[in-house]
Amino acid sequence: MLECTLLPATDRQPATLRVSGEASIVYIRQFKAALVEALREHPDLTVDCQGVTDADFSFLQLLCSAHRTFQSLRLTPACHEALGGVMESAGLERFQGCCLAIDKHSCIWIRPASNDPPPDPVSPA
Repeated sequence: MLECTLLPATDRQPATLRVSGEASIVYIRQFKAALVEALREHPDLTVDCQGVTDADFSFLQLLCSAHRTFQSLRLTPACHEALGGVMESAGLERFQGCCLAIDKHSCIWIRPASNDPPPDPVSPA
């Protein structure tokens, strides 16, 4: 089972979509609906995957696709911990963005250093 909870933005952080449970192809439609709805209201959304117990490539693909459209989408450092194995298996762990990235340093698959906060969203020029 998959659960998605939208936490409202505060003065200190953007809105957060908290995802928990099984983030796999079985529940991908449910996740897509929650992600699309959250991004419509909060284009600077942060996704927190700390509660994800299992994930597959479909979940990663959807996050990647959403990030290409919403460059300010971010993952919490906990996502890298929860998704590390599937990210590594899929070849998505990166030190810089892919060839499709507008900004090579804003890729959501770049693992932040353990004591560094996630990178700030790219500011419009």
